[in-house]
Amino acid sequence: MVVPVKRYPPGYGVVEPVADYRPWDVDTAFRDIYHAVTAHTKVDIYRCYALWRYAAQTAALQGDLLEVGVWRGGSAAVLAAALRHFGVTDKTIYLADTFCGVVKAGPRDDYYKGGEHADASADTVHELFARLEIDHYRLLCGVFPDQTAHQIPAGTTFSFCHVDVDVYQSARDACDWVWPRLTPGGMVVYDDYGFYGCEGVTAAGNEEFARPDRIVTHNLNGQCVLVRISP
Repeated sequence: MVVPVKRYPPGYGVVEPVADYRPWDVDTAFRDIYHAVTAHTKVDIYRCYALWRYAAQTAALQGDLLEVGVWRGGSAAVLAAALRHFGVTDKTIYLADTFCGVVKAGPRDDYYKGGEHADASADTVHELFARLEIDHYRLLCGVFPDQTAHQIPAGTTFSFCHVDVDVYQSARDACDWVWPRLTPGGMVVYDDYGFYGCEGVTAAGNEEFARPDRIVTHNLNGQCVLVRISP
């Protein structure tokens, strides 16, 4: 049998870094939580470790955490566990998901049409967090920010936001909502930026490079990382 060769469009292809340092192999606290959540996330170990470190680095800043696109709660649990491991107990993690799959797919999105990744539920997230003894979270069920942002108390600020929504408009809306509420030095991470099939999120991330109040970088895990540098 001849296996067809995958044909990438311009700008896409396999990324093969040549670095050798693998801190996730020796960070036992991270490995413990990652192995506990692997069935609850589609985010690989490299991106999860980046989230672990980003949560730690922003933990001293004022503000809570927000994840938009939770699925079964695995990456959110990594963020919560990072705060606990580094001794932060006064932050709430807001978890926003439709639990009906991808929403707001549009003309900028080549693969997603809407409804994908609907194989999750709020109960699955609650059960995971109960098993891990994580209680400093609030689940927002519905389209964010349209249907659920009002559940976040007025005046709430954020030190970190993880956007994992697969399509342009949902990513754009999430970032635009959280940015005015983001503490200087705080971070927004687009999970889907570097992946074939998520060209809409790539487009949303590329728009960030032209904005003057942030540092934007693309890491080789495929994440687009934004750091707010001015009020």
